[in-house]
Amino acid sequence: MLKRPLFIHGWAFSSKVFGKLPGIKVDLPSHGASRERYSGFGNMVKGIALRLSSGHDVVGWSLGGSVALLLALQFPSRVNRLFLIGTSPFFGRAWQPENIRAFRLMVRRKGITAFRQLALGREFEDELEEKGAMKMLEDYIALDLRDRLPMIRKKVFIIHGEKDRVVPPKEAIRLYTLVKGSKLIFLPGGHFPAEDERSLFATLLKVGGDL
Repeated sequence: MLKRPLFIHGWAFSSKVFGKLPGIKVDLPSHGASRERYSGFGNMVKGIALRLSSGHDVVGWSLGGSVALLLALQFPSRVNRLFLIGTSPFFGRAWQPENIRAFRLMVRRKGITAFRQLALGREFEDELEEKGAMKMLEDYIALDLRDRLPMIRKKVFIIHGEKDRVVPPKEAIRLYTLVKGSKLIFLPGGHFPAEDERSLFATLLKVGGDL
């Protein structure tokens, strides 16, 4: 079983993406039911840490994986193990600059709904405060964790879809090389590498038991 699981969703989603899974599910600022204003990754991570006790298994998806890593770096006592799904050590370098520009353009022209469909593979609806969310996206593109990742001293499981069209699979390999002692598991799926949250949770339980 997961110990005091904490689930952190990806950009443009909310805690609803994890359905009724047992554990703590946070809505990041400007997302879902949160009424907090986004004011940077540092304040966001601190706000999450203040709600926690110690020794949580933290599950972070996409941008949520980066938040989970920052939580382990800045508040290590809050974290037991990390489960990183579709996570990049530096999203701004995961693609060529022209691809990042095309990504920004897609979000602006086609809207959040198109990105949600691409990332999740199915429809998703929840509230989003667009101004704050777009600022968070720009900060995420610029967030480079590569130099800090060797300092992680937690058990880390990296889970990535072989057909991920948002964060390319090579990013999982980069993350694996930077986090000492981590384990890398590829699944035959996309950015959310499971049919639904229940099957994802079943995979997490298997991974957490070292398969």
